[in-house]
Amino acid sequence: MFRKILLATTPIDESKGASNLSFALARPSRSKLFIFYAYGITEEGWSSIRYLLPSGKVDEVKKDLKKHYKNELSKINNYQVEVVPGVPHDEILRFARKENADLIVMGPHKIDKNQPRLWGLTGSTLQKVSLRARCPVMIVPSDMPKIYPSGDIELSTEDRKKYKILVVDDELSLRDSLKEWLEEEGFTTGMAESGQQALDMLAKEDYHLMLTDIKMPGMDGVELLDRAKKEHPDLGVVMMTAYATIDTAVDAMKIGAHDYLIKPFDPELLIPKILKLHQDFEVTKGRLKMAFASIVLATDFSEPAYCAFDFAMKIAQYYDAKLHIFHAIPISDDKELPPQSVIEKNIEETIDRMKKKYGADLKNVVEYSLESWEGTPHVEILKYARWKHADLIIMAHHSKGKDPEKAVLGSNVIKVASGSKCPILSINRDFIPSCGT
Repeated sequence: MFRKILLATTPIDESKGASNLSFALARPSRSKLFIFYAYGITEEGWSSIRYLLPSGKVDEVKKDLKKHYKNELSKINNYQVEVVPGVPHDEILRFARKENADLIVMGPHKIDKNQPRLWGLTGSTLQKVSLRARCPVMIVPSDMPKIYPSGDIELSTEDRKKYKILVVDDELSLRDSLKEWLEEEGFTTGMAESGQQALDMLAKEDYHLMLTDIKMPGMDGVELLDRAKKEHPDLGVVMMTAYATIDTAVDAMKIGAHDYLIKPFDPELLIPKILKLHQDFEVTKGRLKMAFASIVLATDFSEPAYCAFDFAMKIAQYYDAKLHIFHAIPISDDKELPPQSVIEKNIEETIDRMKKKYGADLKNVVEYSLESWEGTPHVEILKYARWKHADLIIMAHHSKGKDPEKAVLGSNVIKVASGSKCPILSINRDFIPSCGT
């Protein structure tokens, strides 16, 4: 789901929730995690970091970060640790744009354990980043439990048997060897001698992983990859190649392959890759899936809110999660309450509006609901999320019609984040995914 994840953190990691979630999301093989520390200069306000990095200390701080996260880093394949001096929110945003990150993960900063969480959010580096980021920003409570196992995942014989692998190669001897090796490890294995036969088998039976040669008569492995991923987007693919076609294998990874193997290879090289891909499957799609089973989207019908809906749909489909769409009808405490009949009519009209705006797309999620309550928006969102046992709340930070700097103290996103027990995914007006209007 997330290819490039930026964890904005510190060597002492004041937000365990943010780091735990980041490392969990980076477990799938194709994800890259940036552990980023913007060592900040002094500035006004409740900044997350207030100290100037002494000259020549970048390497030392980077070493501290690697030591702090040593155990977590040993569990992922692709990561980069960076320490940059400067104004924290500017450096985080600059680095995220440079690396084209598709998710920034941060946690509220606390100076002491008795400090209210809101103090670590309002006016902070976290809020400044969420106001201007071009990708979603996930705000993670420090006390949020781990969503995935942090260590190696124990998979049973039955788990391996249910994980189906398709081997595609025009050489019978190689197909037989691969099938023998994989079945010795307990995996269910099918074989195809051509790209077309592989497509026919995929159409008839669900496979979780495909090992395919690149150079084959007729349809080559790259064309097979492209066609297979269009029909079966969740299919894992590993390319098999000779030295002469390594560049082709690397290019194939850019269009959806998970990894590649250089021929000739032996079981000692193949099996660890297969086991890692199997683990990735189980923590995102299989029986060990522990995160994002119930997602709440808080909408206000603005353009950014529709972009938030588009992103919520992608996450719900990827994790096979339930999607609950919610709108809070504001009722001010300093004004006379409307009659109950008016409130009920407003709720009915709001749900009808949600059906018209989102209904046609919701058929693509496993389960959904539409709900509207009256009251103070951030309070009602939190109540609804707890009622639905949400493990992720998605919100648009503010509409394009508002000055983002004037929304700092009154942002519903920040108010919800200050009381939520699950992560908040903030979509702001600078994040323009391929969404409708």
